Amino acid sequence: MSDSQLVETKELWLRVTDLGYKDISKEELAREVQRIYMEETGNSLKGEISVLRSSELEDNTSSYDGTAIHIYSKEQDVNEMYVVSQGTTDADDWLYNIRAMHAGLDTNQADSTDRFVEEARKVFKEKASIEEISSTIGLSHSLAHNNNTVSQLLNGNFDEIYSVNGAQSTYFQLYQRDFGFREAVKEGFNISSTDYKAIYSLPQNELKTFAEAYYKEKGTVIHQVISSDDPLNALANIRGFFTLGDVTMIDTNPDKPGLKAIIDKIPDSEVKSLQDFALVYAEGFQNGGNNQGIEDLTGVNMDVVDKIMNDGVGAAVGTYFSKDLDDMISDVNEKVPPLLEKVTNITSNADVIFGELKNAGYITNAQKQVAVEELANIEKSLKIIEEKINSIDENRKMSEEMMKGTKYSPYAGQAAMASGFNVMAGDVDAAIAIYHEVQNMQASAKRLHEELGSVMEEIIASHGIVEMLNALGASKNQGYLGNDLVLMTGGNQEIKVNISAAVRMYQEGQQELQKKKTYITKIAERFQEHIIDDYENQKQKVLSDIRNIETNPCGQLPLLRKHVFLPYFSPVQIDKVEVTEQFNGLSGMDISHLMEGLTKSLTDNEDFLESAKSNIEQLFSKDRDLSILFNYVPGG
Repeated sequence: MSDSQLVETKELWLRVTDLGYKDISKEELAREVQRIYMEETGNSLKGEISVLRSSELEDNTSSYDGTAIHIYSKEQDVNEMYVVSQGTTDADDWLYNIRAMHAGLDTNQADSTDRFVEEARKVFKEKASIEEISSTIGLSHSLAHNNNTVSQLLNGNFDEIYSVNGAQSTYFQLYQRDFGFREAVKEGFNISSTDYKAIYSLPQNELKTFAEAYYKEKGTVIHQVISSDDPLNALANIRGFFTLGDVTMIDTNPDKPGLKAIIDKIPDSEVKSLQDFALVYAEGFQNGGNNQGIEDLTGVNMDVVDKIMNDGVGAAVGTYFSKDLDDMISDVNEKVPPLLEKVTNITSNADVIFGELKNAGYITNAQKQVAVEELANIEKSLKIIEEKINSIDENRKMSEEMMKGTKYSPYAGQAAMASGFNVMAGDVDAAIAIYHEVQNMQASAKRLHEELGSVMEEIIASHGIVEMLNALGASKNQGYLGNDLVLMTGGNQEIKVNISAAVRMYQEGQQELQKKKTYITKIAERFQEHIIDDYENQKQKVLSDIRNIETNPCGQLPLLRKHVFLPYFSPVQIDKVEVTEQFNGLSGMDISHLMEGLTKSLTDNEDFLESAKSNIEQLFSKDRDLSILFNYVPGG
């Protein structure tokens, strides 16, 4: 295993992996890496950090998101690159999950991982003026594990991979991209070299064992931490998936048994049936994008639907009788029934499925009843929609027959035309009915979310990184709140302290106090300069003028003439001038009480911060020295 800095402990690399999801600047991310390293190890991170985002690359054509972190120091012999790949975050990622892992027909994000790793190497090598990067470590969660692992198995991009709650590799996906594996499967199972779908019909347990043996050596660099409560872990034994590398299983939610026992009860035949639909969608997507995938799966031609919806009633008449609509209705009638059959299969087993969830303690009996009821409502709406689509099909055929009568009799033609518009009106009613059923399904979905949303949140939490961090930290009397470290005293009266937040409060408080101290100093300086010193300066100017008058009395004659009439040739002279001066001191300018108040406020705040820091340090002094955290400045 690697001795690279950011994987010294599980908690450390898990927290860095979680950083990959944060929408923060590259500079802030670098500071966060330093902070986390200090919190987890008590030491400063060696080397300078550089960061690169996959979004900065022009050729990132997939929905892959990754962050590369390079830590380099020639003096300290550090030259490490970490690639933090994001898991599922949006609808594009979920659709990719279907195409890549369930259908096994897409490696687009894994390919983007390859390109990003290579580009990051080039950027960092150029920046550091080095020939090679000594180690490349992959950090991943969820979908990202599949991306990093497939990238590794195909191209060997990583020296080590560390993953938490990962979506496992699938031999279907690798069969399509790895020529060596494909040939080995064909030879080992004697299947046709021209039928790429033959692999889906092979004995899955045998194929899984074969794939694990084939990739075992390449998988030795993979290290996984998996929650036994993770919903993805429940899928680990279904067709297609196989696990590589060393795995540490952690029970992150001891109050629940996890979903694996429930999922394991689903027959492989049912999983294969769902996989067949995923294959249809995936092939369509590859040929023409998402709309084509939907059309191949359901028969619904979105271009035709958009034309009818957007062109208005008059223009829609031409579409109404077009071949495109004929083809769409035919496809829908062919493809929707099998889909509805699967939905019906789920609803017919809903009592058993949700009964298992109730028995496992995930839902109450009342929630189970709501789930069964609303799924039945959704099935009912789907059946009505199917019925209305069929009625539209029949109405159009009837309308076309009536319209043919126009070539035999003008009167028959008029009747046929009237009847035809009546049929179209009937179809409008059918469309309204379909619209209402869609609303009904949305209402059912909303009620399901309201009743089961908290259950899903609990299940999804077991897939997340924070629950894993808290499970790992429990034995050390530490936990995590988001990406913050929380320490616990243990004992009967346990005290929890968010150390990350406390350190932020102390350090940011010190910064603010330093600003306040600077402001207080400036106030005193400005008062001295603009009030006290300026008064003295003006006073000295007046005294200087007085001395000038007294030492040069003759020179003041022009001033006297301004105020006393004297003939120009008058012999009057000024022999002596005496000035009696009196300067009143400044009044109301004493700000000592203000300065004392500001200084006291500053001192009180300093005492508060130091007291809080000292109390927290004493609280945990038996276990660790926290002073290094309070005094450490990332990048300083």
